[in-house]
This record gives sequence, C-alpha cells and structure tokens, in this order.
Amino acid sequence: MSNNFSNSSVIVLPVYGEECLDRERLLESSSVFVFALVLVLTVNIFLLLVAVVGNALVMRVFQRVVSIHPSSRALFYSLAASDLCVGSIVQPLNIVFLISNLTGNITLCRGVMPYREVLGFAMCGVSLLTASEISLDRLFALRLRLSYRRVVSLGRARLVVVITWFVSLISGLTSLWNREAFNVLQIVGVFLSITVSTVSYSWIHHNLRQRAKNVHAHRQTERWSEPCQSVSEASSFSRMRYKKTLSTAQWVYFVLLLCSLPYMIVAALWTVLGGNREIIIGHAFALTLLYFNSAFNPLLYCLKIAEVRYGIKGLLRSGVSCNK
Repeated sequence: MSNNFSNSSVIVLPVYGEECLDRERLLESSSVFVFALVLVLTVNIFLLLVAVVGNALVMRVFQRVVSIHPSSRALFYSLAASDLCVGSIVQPLNIVFLISNLTGNITLCRGVMPYREVLGFAMCGVSLLTASEISLDRLFALRLRLSYRRVVSLGRARLVVVITWFVSLISGLTSLWNREAFNVLQIVGVFLSITVSTVSYSWIHHNLRQRAKNVHAHRQTERWSEPCQSVSEASSFSRMRYKKTLSTAQWVYFVLLLCSLPYMIVAALWTVLGGNREIIIGHAFALTLLYFNSAFNPLLYCLKIAEVRYGIKGLLRSGVSCNK
C-alpha cells in the first residue's frame, strides 16, 4: 500500500487522520496488512460480546453491593456503564469501519468514522475521568474519615457522574467543530486524569504508612490497656475494609493506564510521522487494546469484590435454571 494517498481516497479524521481505503487501494495492500485487519476485526467481535454481557451483569449486581459506600458505588456504576457503551455502541461502529476498509467501501467508511471517533473519545473520556474521581473518593474517605459519609453524599456523587458524562460528550463533539481545541482538550484531559490519580494514590499510601507506624507505636506503649485494644481492633477492621476498596480502585486505574498508553503513543507517532502502513496497523491494535479494558473490567470486579462475584454467579445460575 502506498504511503501517498490521493485526496479522493484519504479522509482526515477529527482525531488522528485515519484513512479509508477504496477498492483500488485495498488491492494494492499487502496480504500481511489485510490479515492484520481481519485479526483485529475478529478480536473486536469477541471483545464486543464479552464487554456487553459482562458489564450488563456487573451493572445489575452493583445495585445490591452493600460493602461499597453508595457514593463510591455510583462511580463504579458509571464506569461500568461507560464500558457497556463501548461494547454496545463504539465497538459495533469500529467493526463496521473495519469491514468497510476490508471491502473497500469508502462511502460507508466515511459515514461511520465521525460517530466512531466522537463516541469513542467520549466513552474513553468518561472512563479516564471516572477513574480519577474514584481515586479522589478513596482519598477523601481516608482524610475525612467520620465526616466522609456526610460530605461525599450519594446526591453529590450522582451530580459528579452527570457532569462527567456531559463534559466528555461535549469534548468528543468538539472534534467536529474545532480540531485545535479538541487536541488541547485531549492532551489536557488525559494528563490531568493520570496526574490526579497518581497523586491521589501516592498520597493515600503515604498516609497509610504513617498511620500504620503510629498504630504500631501506640500498641507498643498501650499494650496493657484492654479498651485501647478493642478500639484498635475496630479501627483495624475498618482499615481492612477500606484497603479492599482501595485495591479494587487501584487495579481499575492500573489496567486503564496500561490499555491507554499504547494508544496515546501510537497517536503521537501518527501526528508526527503520518499514517503509513505500520502506524495504521499499530493504531488498529492499540485501539483494540483500549477496547479490551472495557471487556476486562467485569472480570476485575469479580476477582476483587466478593459480592459482585457471588451476585453474578447467582444471576447465571438463575438464568440456567430458567432455561431448563
């Protein structure tokens, strides 16, 4: 495939200038290039099914999880909802885009690209912002302690969720109005989300280490006092519960970061070097890895949250029994 496409066969996307192939350019492509697109298409179909089924089950089960504070649960629910939208809306558009390139249907490709890019960025924006909001929620829970439930109420958490979705959708639509403004929003948004999450978790771990040292010193000096032991045990139980939720939040953040970074790297290379054949394939695989995050999160919730695991098992058992 030639790197120099004619204007009739090239579409500059609002995001990274991805190209649509007509039949002539498709015939000029190598078999490796076509095989890579077929492989990406197959993987995306599988991830679509996993993301839709997994996140639909998780969203239903999250409504009955009592081990997580309602405000925190609202944020996790929003994250699962964005993952469900990726599987049910964004990935079908991406699959149509891949099929249109494999068949050389440039008209279909041109028609589906704006929707795929706008909605894809919006849903990924919701995921990044929500992950950073969950990190702040865990930080507030540690710092506020007894006043946490009063300050971080369910109503305020829901308001944050609504604002997050609204801002992400508007940011995605900006790509259709102003390319420069969209690029700025994209860079600033990703940088701020990663920075907020990283600083929050670093601060949390620093505070936990300091409190662990203080508790240890207190136990050494007050070992003889029985009431102090009971207070310490209650505090230890609360700390254990907090650490379980913190562990889930950190894994969500880590996996999201791991799946997002390759896409950001390829996007930067595309901006600098242009859309040659290798970068096009790299972009397709990096985008698939980004969508993999939406399919993997339900498994992560099952591994880290016992109530979600048992709830999904119960739903699957009841579904099987109903089919008998």
